[in-house]
Amino acid sequence: MKAGQRKVQERPAGERAGDRLTVLRRGHWLTAVLCAVLGGIGCGLSGCGDGQAGGVKRLAPRGTPFLSGIAVPAGFELEDRNSEDYQSGEQRWARHWYLGSADVQAVRTFYLDQMPLLGWSKVSDHTVKGTVSIRFEKRTESCVVEISSAGMFNRCRVQVIVMPFSRTPAPTEPPRRMAP
Repeated sequence: MKAGQRKVQERPAGERAGDRLTVLRRGHWLTAVLCAVLGGIGCGLSGCGDGQAGGVKRLAPRGTPFLSGIAVPAGFELEDRNSEDYQSGEQRWARHWYLGSADVQAVRTFYLDQMPLLGWSKVSDHTVKGTVSIRFEKRTESCVVEISSAGMFNRCRVQVIVMPFSRTPAPTEPPRRMAP
């Protein structure tokens, strides 16, 4: 080859000049389709686009609760190694951990909707650094529900603490002073 000459690539018989460009474009098209499919699967795992108002999916309660009178979202499983409970007579104490796939706000909405149906009254509801804490009370028990994210793929962890509770009624008038 002499100086200043360009090497010309020979094309196989029957191939036109635009064919290589077409193959390259097909490769990009295939990549785009693959990305769209994977994005759809990821969206399905995270619960986005489920058609609910505000993008928060409504959760259904589990058929059989782990603790009587305490709602648990369907699909959530009890973490036995971290959970404990004790009952003596009419009093019980429990600390249960549940793990499942749901959005933290969907689980929050679930407990705010379901616990009053089971006779619980909401006392407080707040969020600190991504952890939602809701306190409920009944006549003889209190229940604290803490909800937090448990990593990737929209995993959620719920801690439910149930303990005996008694609220002494406030006096209707201040105590009387003793006369000297």
